[in-house]
Order: sequence, then C-alpha cells, then structure tokens
Amino acid sequence: MKVNGKEFEMELIQLTILSLIQGLTEFLPISSSAHLILVSTFMSWPDQGITVDIFAHFGTLLAVIFYFREDLKKVIKTFNLYEKNNLGLNLLLATMPIAIIGFIFKDLIELNLRSEEVIFWSTLIIGIALIFSDKFSSNQKNLFQISLKDSLLIGGIQIFALIPGSSRSAVTMLAALALGYTKSDAARFSFLLAVPTLSIVFLGELIDLSQATFEVDYFELSYVAFLSFISAISCIHIFLKLIEKIGFAPFGIYRLFLAGFILIF
Repeated sequence: MKVNGKEFEMELIQLTILSLIQGLTEFLPISSSAHLILVSTFMSWPDQGITVDIFAHFGTLLAVIFYFREDLKKVIKTFNLYEKNNLGLNLLLATMPIAIIGFIFKDLIELNLRSEEVIFWSTLIIGIALIFSDKFSSNQKNLFQISLKDSLLIGGIQIFALIPGSSRSAVTMLAALALGYTKSDAARFSFLLAVPTLSIVFLGELIDLSQATFEVDYFELSYVAFLSFISAISCIHIFLKLIEKIGFAPFGIYRLFLAGFILIF
C-alpha cells in the first residue's frame, strides 16, 4: 500500500469495494468474477494484484466453512468411500471435473474469456435460465438423497463456472434444481461444494503467489480477507432465509439488467 495520503485513500476505497463485492457476490447466482471485472473496468482501476484476489477468496472460503461448520463436521465424521449416498463422497466427486478442467485450461481461460462480450452473453443466458428455473424444478429431493450420478452431473455443470459471468453458484444451483432438488437444498449443496472448490482455487493462487517476487502488505491482505468474510457470511445467511420464498427469478431479472448495463456502457 502506498505511503502518499491520496494514493493510500484511493487504494483503500478500491480494496473496500472489491472485497465487499467479492463477499456479496461469491455465493449469489450473479457472478463475482463479472462484477469484479466490470467494476474495475468501469472505474478505470489498476489491477489489484494476485494477493488481493487470493485473500478475497480466502475470506469467502472461511465464511462458508464457518457458517456450515456443523454440517462439515458431520460430513467429515460420516465420510465413507463405499456408501453411494454419502454426502462427503458426493462433494468430493462433484469437485473433480472443475479441478481437472480448471488446471488444464487455466491459462487459456484467463487469456481468452475475460472479456466484456463473454461476460455479456454468460450473464444474459444464465439470467434467462434462472427466471424460468422454477418451471423445470420438481422440488422433490433433499440433500441427503443426492446420488453419485447427480453429484457428477452437478460437478460436470460446474465446469461452466470457469467462464466469467456464468457464476459457480448459479450453474450448480440450476443443475440441482433441474435434477429435482428443493431450492434450499440446491443452494445448500452449492455452498457446501464451494468448500473443496474454493480450497482448490486458493491453493492454486498460493502456488502462483509463491512464484512471484514482491513485498507483501499484511494490513492490506488482512483487511481484504476480513471484509470478504463478513460480507460473505451475511450474504449466505440472508440468501438461505429468503430463497424458498422468493425463488431464483429475481436474480435472473437482476442479471438481465446487468447484461443491459454491459451492452450500453
């Protein structure tokens, strides 16, 4: 962080806004990557650097672990490789597709897909799907009925989250809804799936960081992680309270407005 007062203030504003956006949008079906890219582009902000990304992800990872700590304790205690409806095994299997594809095509995605045009189309298409999601959901299955087949299907769909603007939460929730899970259980599985998925993202970013050479600002990193944590945990709590009442359509409508904003500006 710069010593000059004016630059310090501007950087603090940038870090505050980006950290809050990361926390608020990571678990909503509206795409955190799209909002971070668009806000930075619209404000003409310089790249915040890999350390900010890493610790913003770290903050959101801590938030979902803390919020679902009791569920995760049960998942760990009851983990069984030979029980086909075992939640821990299903989460592990659902994580594998994005881990493999993300590792192989990481550079290709970062170089070719982080454009406003890609974000526009993914925002629009997923937005339309969310608006009509209630129509194709039977709302019959709960989280403890999830099968290996369903987990692999949701995990396979999660690959599309690598496209900026699509949203990991959106694609996994849509997949779960299409397979017949209730809104709250689709959201809960998506959030639990975020733990191994974000852990892999965080570890991958730490490897990138270990290869870079620059001075680390511990105040900046702690500040980013803390704000992302607080905003993410608040977001998860409110979302789970409201989702059965409001459904996914409002998020789809929001995405259509966001797509319109991208088209105009």
